Amino acid sequence: MFRRALPPGAWTALIWSIAAFAAMRGYSGVPGMPTGLSPRPAWCWALAAVVVMAGLGASTQVRRRPLAALYLMVVSAVVLVLAVGTDGLAGSPDQALSLFLVAADVVLARVVVNRPPWAWGAALLPVLAAMPVSAVLRAVFQQPDPTGDAGLQLHGTVWVAFGLLPAVVAGMLGFSIRQAREYARRLSAQAAEQAVVAERLRISRELHDHVAHSVGVIALQAGAAARVMDTQPDRAREAMRAIETTSRDTLSGLRRLLGGLRTQELRPAPGLADVDQLVGAATAAGVAVGLTVQGERRALAADVELSAYRIIQESLTNVLRHAGAATCQVSVEYRPAELTIEVVDDGHGGDPAAGGGFGLVGLRERVALANGTFIAGARPGGGFGVAARLPVAT
Repeated sequence: MFRRALPPGAWTALIWSIAAFAAMRGYSGVPGMPTGLSPRPAWCWALAAVVVMAGLGASTQVRRRPLAALYLMVVSAVVLVLAVGTDGLAGSPDQALSLFLVAADVVLARVVVNRPPWAWGAALLPVLAAMPVSAVLRAVFQQPDPTGDAGLQLHGTVWVAFGLLPAVVAGMLGFSIRQAREYARRLSAQAAEQAVVAERLRISRELHDHVAHSVGVIALQAGAAARVMDTQPDRAREAMRAIETTSRDTLSGLRRLLGGLRTQELRPAPGLADVDQLVGAATAAGVAVGLTVQGERRALAADVELSAYRIIQESLTNVLRHAGAATCQVSVEYRPAELTIEVVDDGHGGDPAAGGGFGLVGLRERVALANGTFIAGARPGGGFGVAARLPVAT
């Protein structure tokens, strides 16, 4: 929690302050090293104070201007080492400078994480150049290295160890974080795309299941009314009333479905309690439909209820439109761990998919999403059958 709450600039400022304190504390356990600050001119110490504050100021720009902050921190570190001198440092100049470069490495890692690849080299350059540039400037201003000739001989090794390796580690860490974020973004985009596709399929299934059934009933009722309009006007009027009722229900369902895309649904989605209406509408359309319910009725999850309703609805639609059946039987059984649905008819047993529709495809997709099983096909004894099993929570 603390690490997340602390901004990157605060971490940089903290490391910079620790480096300044450790480098300028004026004491070292190495024999021959000074135990107090040297009597250098006051302007040197004033300059040191200014560059320390400049480094702290640069840390406030790590988030918005990381490259500028990085260059300012490296320059400040080099100037600070030159201003204080070797006798005012708690160790060699390379050791002191390496402490300040740790703060710069933090900024380097952030550049690798958030900036394009071209900025990586621009950020790595000052960090790698700090050690040799500092050595050259110290030689020009004749500031002796407290480690003597051995220190001069090992200078190349020192700046590689204290400049290159931490910088490479910081760059690798930043690159790893960048890769992890890119991967997370790709996963998020993929999940969003899959969610859009799934929602489109859901809407397509809902529209097909609802509208296809209703239009099929309306077409059959209209045909029946046209045939008996002159000879049996009462039956024709009854068929027209059924058409009106079905049309109103269809419009209401469409409003509920389309309204659910914007706000809360106006009323609960249909479920097993509404199957009686489907059976009644199919019977009124000319097919004798029987309904059998076995097991103890109980409330199921909304998605299971809706899937069961759509399976029965689409099956009855296919019976009305394709089967040429006289009778149909709908069976629903409540089991402890699943709900089974079976719809069979005595028609010619043709495949409804031959008509080019997507009803059975949508049912298979719906059942698969519920982790259930779905079977549809011609029955050996004649007719067509649909069977589905939907798992339910126990």
